[in-house]
Amino acid sequence: MMKSLRSAALSSAALALCTLTGALAVAPAMGAPATAQPPEAPSSYAISDFAGPWSSLGIEPLTITAQNKETGAAARLGLKLSPPLEKVTGLAGRTIVLKQENGTTLTSLDDNPQTTFTLVSQNSAVLKMKGKKPGQVLNLPLSRAD
Repeated sequence: MMKSLRSAALSSAALALCTLTGALAVAPAMGAPATAQPPEAPSSYAISDFAGPWSSLGIEPLTITAQNKETGAAARLGLKLSPPLEKVTGLAGRTIVLKQENGTTLTSLDDNPQTTFTLVSQNSAVLKMKGKKPGQVLNLPLSRAD
C-alpha cells in the first residue's frame, strides 16, 4: 500500500512537471510579448561624426580633424596618431589624410600605409592600417575619448 501511494505521488509529480514544462515551452507561441530588437546603426554618418579623439585600451587618443571646409566627397580629414601609436607604426610626425569612402568608412588618399577608419556606431570605430611589407598590419578597435 505504501509503495503504491509513493508510486502514485511520483506519477502525479512527474505529470505536473511535464505539464509545467510543456506550458513554458508553448508560452512564447501563445502570444508572449516579443523582445525588442536593438536599434540598428545608421548606414551613413555625417563627416562631423568621424572627427574628434578616439582611444583604445587606455592608449593616449588619436585624433581626426577636418583638413578643409568641404563636405561630402570633397571633404578631407586628417588622422594624427598618438605618440605610442606613432612609435609602434613608425609614422612619427605624420598626418594621414583621409576621404570619405562611403557612409561609414574613411580611407587614406595614398597607400603608405593603406588606412581605413570605419564607424561601427556613434561611439565606436575600427582603425585598420596595412603597410607595404608582409605582417605590417594594425587592427585597432576604438571608442570615443571625449
